[in-house]
Parts: sequence; C-alpha cells; structure tokens
Amino acid sequence: MPEQLLLPGIDPAPLPVRRPRGTVPRRERLPRSLFFAIFPRPEDAASIAALGARLKDRHALKGKLTEAHRLHVTLHHLGSYPAVPRETVQAALEAAAAVAPPSFEVVFDEAMRFEQSKAFVLCGGDSDTAALAAFRQRLGEALADAGFKPERGFTPHMTLAYTPRKIERHSIEPVRWTARSFSLIESHVGESIHEVLGQWPSAPAA
Repeated sequence: MPEQLLLPGIDPAPLPVRRPRGTVPRRERLPRSLFFAIFPRPEDAASIAALGARLKDRHALKGKLTEAHRLHVTLHHLGSYPAVPRETVQAALEAAAAVAPPSFEVVFDEAMRFEQSKAFVLCGGDSDTAALAAFRQRLGEALADAGFKPERGFTPHMTLAYTPRKIERHSIEPVRWTARSFSLIESHVGESIHEVLGQWPSAPAA
C-alpha cells in the first residue's frame, strides 16, 4: 500500500469500513409474466374505460380501475419467471408468426366478478365471443406444435378491476370492438408495465 502523504493540520481520511457480507439487504427481483393478448384500439379502449368508470360507480367499487392502455384479453399465459428465458420468447415468437392475424368483432354484453381471482370483468355469450375463442384455439395449436402446453379452458373476458365485493353476472350495455392484431407481452409484475415483445401484424413505424 503506498504511503499516505499528510499536510500540516489535516488529519488523514479514515479508511473505508467494509460491511460484513449478508448485512446489506438486496431488493428481490419481481417476477415476469409472459402471455399472448389482444388489445383494443386506443379509441375502443377509451370507451371501455369510460364504461368501467360507470360500472365502478354503479357497484360502489373501491380500488383502481385498469388503465385504458392496459385493457386487454389474455389469450394464452405462458408462465411466470424470475427472468423470462430468451429461448422461450423465441419459440413463442416463431409460433405466433405462423398464425394469421385476427380480424373479427368482439362483443361483451355482460359483467361479473370471478370468485377465485376477484377480477371484475366484461364478458359475453358464446355466440358473441365464438370468433375470439376460435382464434385462441388456432394460436394454441401453434404453441403446442412449438412445445408449449397451452391451457384448454377459456372464458373470454377483459378485466376492469379487482374487488372483494361479490358481483353476480349481469347484462350491461354492449361493448363492440374489432380485434385486428395480437401481441406477445412480458408483464413486469407489480410495476404496471406491459413490454411488447412481438405484434402481428407489426405495428406501423412511427
């Protein structure tokens, strides 16, 4: 160690104190969730968000509504990870590229709360969501061919909020919107971030 030079009237700087290992708390990395989803166009999302606000008042719900730009229909959930493996993302991207993009109308004319997840959602009858279910089936077949194990059960819905209040299924003013694309999303759990990893068809350049 080189000799430290001292100036008159100035004490030497104290040596840094080393912290014992394990005493500095580390911020645990929040998990990431990987899923395919369909997002409504911004103008449709704004209308749905406005309906959500009216339903919130109607049912005297507490808590925060899903923001308009985050409203979506989940098609397939591919798992939660501390860090999403790149090979998993690549396999999902390749599977999605083999599926023709959606082009159909979705109608939600009912609302309810799911008992298990406590999600307050928009949903609809089988005839109103048949095309959505059929598209999900095609995507699921492509994912299965790529080695994934997609879940078979599916209740087409869009989550507006989460609430402890029990709300039975009931009719609402119909929400109609057209599905034109689908996306692969990496959700930063707990941070309200949806990172788009792929979109079909591709979004036009800004």
